[in-house]
This record gives sequence, structure tokens and C-alpha cells, in this order.
Amino acid sequence: MATKTQNKGTTQLRGRARTRRYVSDFAAKSFEPFAAEVAYINLNERLGERVIRRLAGKTSINLLDVAAGTGLNTSILYDKAHAAGATVDSTLLDLDLPALQQARIDAHADRAGFVYASADHLPLIDRNYDAAIFANSIHLLSKESKEAALREVNRVLRPGGVLAINSTFYDGAYPEESKPFYSRWIRRAIVEINQRLPQRNKSGAAQAMEFLPAQEYLDLVDGAGFKVVETRARRVLLSQAAVRAISSYKEFAKGALHADDGDADEASRALQATVQQTFHDLKMKYLPRNWLEIVAVKV
Repeated sequence: MATKTQNKGTTQLRGRARTRRYVSDFAAKSFEPFAAEVAYINLNERLGERVIRRLAGKTSINLLDVAAGTGLNTSILYDKAHAAGATVDSTLLDLDLPALQQARIDAHADRAGFVYASADHLPLIDRNYDAAIFANSIHLLSKESKEAALREVNRVLRPGGVLAINSTFYDGAYPEESKPFYSRWIRRAIVEINQRLPQRNKSGAAQAMEFLPAQEYLDLVDGAGFKVVETRARRVLLSQAAVRAISSYKEFAKGALHADDGDADEASRALQATVQQTFHDLKMKYLPRNWLEIVAVKV
């Protein structure tokens, strides 16, 4: 069901006030801890700006926010569109029902609809979306589901509609100078979790850690009926707090420490507990990491 959301202010905000505009404290603590980090908001704003540039001249934008979470990217597009003189009607889609319910509170849009569904089986009939954002989540799908999800997005976009994707889980995410950090951090975290769970069973890598090369993502997008018009690896400097926030994601923790579902919480805690010392050992203030960005249009 569509609802009207309020304009809660402008985006001429900095620091904590800017974070709170997009991500409530409750959402950050309960669903998306990394989404409250300024570096994360910045990179999603850059993706949103690229979408708005592709839609220059439109006064009304019909947006599909795939794997929307609590609505960060809908809110960003709303602000960017309003600055360009356009309105946004957004359909927010996710399989995390509590997060989607929180999005009803947090998300900014002129009109918003909320759909509980999987990206690879969109329960949408209309084919008039101007843009689809698939941010920070496509890596969670199997290859077959990635293909299906991209075909489904193509189906509901209008001709010339824009698809925007970003992910930091790809082959190329780790700049060369960051590799000593990850090597030391993971070794330290393995010692930590083995002390906590000496009898634990190691599992295979989690889906989130199955990094595809950038070219394979481009091929998937192309194969789904899109023309790639922009791609880049955006370098982001992560603070200790940001790295701890990434560690709170169970799929990341499971993949990093080869943990199973039952050990995921302890894996996350082990990673978080060893971040500060690893930064200190290497005398680092920030950890560089790359986000893959792809913008394509439906042909």
C-alpha cells in the first residue's frame, strides 16, 4: 500500500545530524549499523547523484528500491531529486520484514509503497519504473538469483530506465595497501573466536564472501538486457567504527571466519573485538576499501 511521507528537511546537514536524517538510531542499532556511517552515506549519495543525472529533465521519478532495508537509498534519491526539482514515488522491496516496517518510519519519499518479496521474483505488474537501485546487496544472491533478479528489474523498468548497483563484496574490493590489515585482523580474530569456541566447526565461505570479478558483474548486467553506461571502483576510507560496523553483519563474519550459522554471533564479536588492536599495530587511521558502482540503462 502506498503512503505519503513527510519532507523532513533539507540535506544541507553535516555529521551526526546528516546521519540521523537518513538512518534513525533504532535502525542503525537494530538493522543496519554500517548505514549510519558517514563514509557509507557518502558513497550511496554519489550513486544517487549519478542516477539523478541520468534522469535529468524528469519532474516525477518512479523508483524501485531493491533490497531497500530501512530505506536509506530511497531517502537519498528523494533529497537529490527534490534538489533537481523532481518528486519521487518509491517502491521499497525487501525480504527483511522488520526492516521494511522500519522503513515506513524512516524513509523519505513523496509517495512510498512497501513490498515484502525477493528480488528474483518481483510481484510487480507495472513496467513503468524510471529507475531501480540495487545497493549493497546483490552480492548476497547466488549467481542464478543474481541473473533472475536483474532480469526481473529489467522487466519492470520502462525503456531507457536506469539501473544503479553498488557492492563492496567483489574481486577488487581490497586495495593492495589494505591487505596487510586484513591478513593480521583475520588471524587475530581467528585466535579470538577459537578461544571463545574451542570446539567450533568451520564451514565453507558464506555467500557474501564469494567475490565475483567486476567484469562478471558487468556481464550479468549486460546479459539481463542492459547497456552499461558508467562503472567505477569508488575508494572509501573506513574508520575503526566503520570496520566494526561491517563486522556486525553476520554474513560477513561467517565468511571471514568460516563460521556456521550457530557461531555467527561469536564470529561477529571476535571481529569487532580485534579491530582496534589491528589498527594500532599497523599505525593506521583509516582502512581503504573499494566499492564497485555500475550504472546501466534498459535497451
